[in-house]
Amino acid sequence: MLSIILPCLNELRHGYLPYILANLDAQVGEKEVIAVVSPSRDDTAAVLHDWPGVTVIEADVRNRAQRLSVGIAVSQGRAVLLHHPATLLPPETALAQIETAIADPQVAWGGFHHQFDWDHRLLRFTSWYSNQVRSRWGQILYLDHCIFARRDLLQSIGGVPDMDIFEDTALSQKLQQFGPPILLPGTVTTSARRFRQRGVYRQAWLNQQLKLMYHLGQSPEAMNRLYERQSQINVAYGPEHGPPVASSPPPMPNSVMDPQTSSQARG
Repeated sequence: MLSIILPCLNELRHGYLPYILANLDAQVGEKEVIAVVSPSRDDTAAVLHDWPGVTVIEADVRNRAQRLSVGIAVSQGRAVLLHHPATLLPPETALAQIETAIADPQVAWGGFHHQFDWDHRLLRFTSWYSNQVRSRWGQILYLDHCIFARRDLLQSIGGVPDMDIFEDTALSQKLQQFGPPILLPGTVTTSARRFRQRGVYRQAWLNQQLKLMYHLGQSPEAMNRLYERQSQINVAYGPEHGPPVASSPPPMPNSVMDPQTSSQARG
């Protein structure tokens, strides 16, 4: 059995949650789906409770790393998939690909190839760099690769490092001691909502600034406040931060509604 941990906070506004749940329901293979929900200002928890086959844990934790660690602690599968909450797995075969990979005792962890749901040359380059350079030479996978790892290894390192941002980088650095990551042949599709909202080049520049801040040892909370601009996407800092969550999410791009017919370039 494979355990899938889906960390959630105010997930209705970007429109991915129903598609993620339908995607997971259609995946072939034995699985448990554990959704860990921080107190949200929309109906995320209600949507999850209404979906059959999903174990919902409402936890008073504030960041994505804590939500993932809560899910890991109760999971039962041989391997655990850490599911990014605005990403779609390859249709139907994703879990089978993971099961095939971990049947090899030399494989400890990995993820999928990456693409965005918006076809822009800088985003194509970003995905290419993530797939071909960062994962191979830096041995770093971001959460939107949908990282998977053997459950006993995740437990041995204490779950996901408790950080408001770059928790996936820190997790990758811990998992490197068990071997390099592998990238499975399937491709995940991630929302480009931040790039759409802020502008592609402005968001890309901010990302590079944040990477420099991380390597200089800056506070993860300070970095995440800069990253989110108090929008409470990954972290709930308190009711005084950020505007109310919109009740009507924007329409989904065609490539996300039907990933099998996506025309997005893969780098």
